[in-house]
Amino acid sequence: MKTKSEELKVKVLVLITGSIAAVRIPLLVSQLVKSNYDIRCVISENAEKLIQPISLSILSRNACILDRDQWSYLQPKPLHIDLCNWADILIMAPLTATTLSKWVTGNADGLISSILIANNKPIIVAPAMNSKMWVNQAVHKNYQSLQDYPNVLLLKPSEGILACDEIGVGKMAPNDLIQLALRFILIQNKKPYHRDLLNKVFLITGGCTSEKIDAARKITNYSSGTMGLMLAQVARFRGAKVKYIHGPLKNELDITEGINNIEIENSKDLIMAIEKDIFDCDYFIMNAAVADFKISGDTSKKIPKSKFEKFLNNNIEFVPDILKDIGKVKKENQIFVGFCAFSGSIKSARKAIKEKIILKGCDLLFANPIDIEDQGFGALAENEGWLFDIKDMETHIEKTSKIELANNLINQIISVNK
Repeated sequence: MKTKSEELKVKVLVLITGSIAAVRIPLLVSQLVKSNYDIRCVISENAEKLIQPISLSILSRNACILDRDQWSYLQPKPLHIDLCNWADILIMAPLTATTLSKWVTGNADGLISSILIANNKPIIVAPAMNSKMWVNQAVHKNYQSLQDYPNVLLLKPSEGILACDEIGVGKMAPNDLIQLALRFILIQNKKPYHRDLLNKVFLITGGCTSEKIDAARKITNYSSGTMGLMLAQVARFRGAKVKYIHGPLKNELDITEGINNIEIENSKDLIMAIEKDIFDCDYFIMNAAVADFKISGDTSKKIPKSKFEKFLNNNIEFVPDILKDIGKVKKENQIFVGFCAFSGSIKSARKAIKEKIILKGCDLLFANPIDIEDQGFGALAENEGWLFDIKDMETHIEKTSKIELANNLINQIISVNK
């Protein structure tokens, strides 16, 4: 008899084809099982030459299904239909040029291509191949066809060192990013996944800035950059074009690929990066935690401790209010969103928050508490907060993971009428 926890497990069907990137899939399967997913693996004949089916069986706690099992006399039902019915969500990783071609042309020659054609569940797709194959006209045309599939979340390959020792585009999305995409699909609350932000452009900032004090010291803060990164990835998963400007990320997960990342150090760098793209975005989300002070004097040498107090008193100044200054050039069709960390109760902070949204000239301001245990700063922290507009709207978003909070926030942001 199954326990309640077993019955609630999400069923994930992992389809593996014959790219060298298949050697990374056993680790992905192990990660998913540790995260309490129910995993079944289907492996192509070529992929069998790269990884052993028995290793997938052991790691997944389910028998690995082979291509030749499709029409086995031991199967009481058509296997490809049975597997599609079993799964809640599918992962196609790695996707080869051959399987891609079969899929988009309706060629059900093999178990995996039959599953892909029969499936109508959400599916995360991570292609991997040599860069020369990736840029081939026929492969590109087939990949473009997948853009129109409503249930497909595409994780485009990135640039890196390939199996042939060349550097080019064709590297499969990281396992952490595949798992993040899986979590994103699951927070849709059984609503069909769709790319509702196609043709929209997001400019998002996040993480901490730092200001040099001298050759040995700097002014900074605790921001990890995770919240901004989650906002960027959610917008990208939903079809938007995204640029993420951030300070150093304090996040061990490999989840930055697929978006245009610009790393900056100080407030001056941040302002320059924002100004470069601010007029081309539909949504500007200012999530960066900007250091409040900077040094106006010479910072090239280490200041002796005996002279440090005098040096600070003579050289410290406030950093400009970036959102306030950028807000002066906001176009009518743009939505600007600010973030405001606070401590204490929302009741006592409410007046200051409402004054701040007017002062900064943004359309929305998200206020989140940072003095509650396990909330606020940190890659693993959960968050809650209150979203305000310049009128009377105040929406409480309950404590949840940062990726779900990011998704809920974007739902609210795009609902604003301009």
